[in-house]
Amino acid sequence: MLKRLFLITALLATIPGIWNGYYQTTEVVFEGIRETCYGTLLSKKSESGTWSYQMELDLNAPEEVRNFFKEYQDTDHFFYLNYFQDVTDGLLYWPYYPPEEFKILLYFPDTGTVIVSDPLDRYSLSSPFKAVIDHGRMSVERNYDYLKMIRITLCRAVILTIFAVVTAILYAQPYNNEIRYMILGNFLYQALINTLIALYSYRNGFSYVEYILLMWLPYLLWFLLQGFLLSKRARGVSMPYLCSFFSNAVAYFAGLLLVDVLPFLYTIQ
Repeated sequence: MLKRLFLITALLATIPGIWNGYYQTTEVVFEGIRETCYGTLLSKKSESGTWSYQMELDLNAPEEVRNFFKEYQDTDHFFYLNYFQDVTDGLLYWPYYPPEEFKILLYFPDTGTVIVSDPLDRYSLSSPFKAVIDHGRMSVERNYDYLKMIRITLCRAVILTIFAVVTAILYAQPYNNEIRYMILGNFLYQALINTLIALYSYRNGFSYVEYILLMWLPYLLWFLLQGFLLSKRARGVSMPYLCSFFSNAVAYFAGLLLVDVLPFLYTIQ
């Protein structure tokens, strides 16, 4: 039975054409730019999503700048995908389908200075980087807010634990010394499942699409396990499996509401 459930979930997760509403992006914040500057990402491949080295856009920039990027030849054969930005204010943002492997190319038209980074990789859904320009050189490092990811993961776990435990208490009215087992068990489950969600969201984003397709299985397994544990440890709960069912049903639908109404609790952009 469990094998069939795992197989169904795996098949649902790989249905072609399903899109959760999130695009891969890349953001580079610059420090040290003190004159007019234009920048782009050079791609290891000749295409990335809808971007291509053969596609030409009418970009709002001086002809000298457009010609520079169009004629630039990279020594490692990275491609210009016909997209650049004015990054004088310190930001380069590639809104969707940025290159997987790329270099950052900067051009300063006032002085004719050209700066190119070492090869970099897109590493998350938003892939934020910080680049420091100093004496004609560029140093780049990843700039992802991992502390924020941890905070929102714990926040989800705590909120859904509260929903589950309060429901169990209202329904079953367990003994006081049994409540702590409910709190501990539900928090451990929520911490585990929300950590897995965070790891997935880090690369792909997470929406109600994945929630509906995937989350029913872990909640079903936890419902069965929690019902078994309550039957062994919670003598004050007369119908442990029914108690487990209601508490998990409330937590499941609370999570569905959160991911739909407060998507920032699931995906950092």
